[in-house]
Amino acid sequence: MNNSIPKHFNVAIIGGGMAGLSAAASLSEMGVKNIAVFESKKLAHSDGSSFGESRMYREMYSDPVLCKLAKESNRLWAEQESLSKYPLRKEHGLLFYGESWDEETIEGSIPGAQKVMNEQNIPYEFLTSEKISKRFPIKTKNHFIGLFEPSAGAIFSNKAIENWIQTIRKNGNQIFEGYRIQKIDDKNNSLEIIGKESVSFDQLIVTSGMWTNELMGPIGLKLDVKIWPMLWAHYLVDENFINSYPQWFCFQKARGDDGGLYYGFPVLSRNKDNIPRIKVGIDWAPPDLIQGDNQAMEKPFMEPLIKMLDDFILNNLDGVICCDETFVSPYTMTNDVNFILDKPKSNITIFSGGSGQSFKFAPLIGKCLAEKALNKNCSFNISCWELDRFFSTK
Repeated sequence: MNNSIPKHFNVAIIGGGMAGLSAAASLSEMGVKNIAVFESKKLAHSDGSSFGESRMYREMYSDPVLCKLAKESNRLWAEQESLSKYPLRKEHGLLFYGESWDEETIEGSIPGAQKVMNEQNIPYEFLTSEKISKRFPIKTKNHFIGLFEPSAGAIFSNKAIENWIQTIRKNGNQIFEGYRIQKIDDKNNSLEIIGKESVSFDQLIVTSGMWTNELMGPIGLKLDVKIWPMLWAHYLVDENFINSYPQWFCFQKARGDDGGLYYGFPVLSRNKDNIPRIKVGIDWAPPDLIQGDNQAMEKPFMEPLIKMLDDFILNNLDGVICCDETFVSPYTMTNDVNFILDKPKSNITIFSGGSGQSFKFAPLIGKCLAEKALNKNCSFNISCWELDRFFSTK
């Protein structure tokens, strides 16, 4: 084994995405030493769910508990930004718009979000279909309505990851890329690394996304999660529109093969030819693409979804030139579309079920993973993310 790698770690973390890095950064800030993050590929690689330049942050939730946790997470983001060398977020607001009906989607609903924001005194604007189209380059239908949350915005996810990396290394802790864990031996507190010797640990944090059950299943901790291949893309836009697009989420009822849920960002970057672009995506996966393991990401047939996204963007947004590039990222989903953050064994803490919306909670997730690993009381009530909820007899 490489002499630069100790044989024992106080805390070992499997997975170098958002959850693993934020947990390691939180532990580092708490003064914990001898931490190792093991990543099987590169940090935030394109096959994982932490890849990309941006994520949304907001408080506009239909679930009052998630709304409160989002407030706490935004406070933690602000603390991290105060110590960072560069901005981690950009406030530009968020528009929920489209059809208003009572059924909750994986992103909530317009009436549900409005009710929670009223209860928790979160400022927002109510917009009619006409006001939406006058204010933004969005083509709306007459029955559409909108809610605009001015304090929402985008997280520069690549900058956030770099900030966590700096925090980890500045405190003397280590990150090992290209180190794939083959086996967890929870009885002897050790990890078997492919092509290398085993290492031991006092505490283990598992944040390995769609690969979690490969590691957890053999030790009796297989999670009931599904993998959704989720399509997103960059579209090139006219220079005249670079300051026009909002951050948005469109709610529409599913019609046939079209799940109806789409989202987009304002212009945050340019492509290699210096043409401005927006990030957009589809927020559903057809049932035939959803699987119980990472085989879901083995060349899923995305062409019908690419066509649907293309039709939606070109027909509903002004100033769009064409699609520049498409991506497919894994969403690890629980049945209730909420996260799993818990400590099922005295030496193992896990995070899974990120469902594509966990990045906005990253500082809070990292802090809670760190606290659970150290057997401290969590600073926040995250009972909605604990495993016991799946076994309740109430």
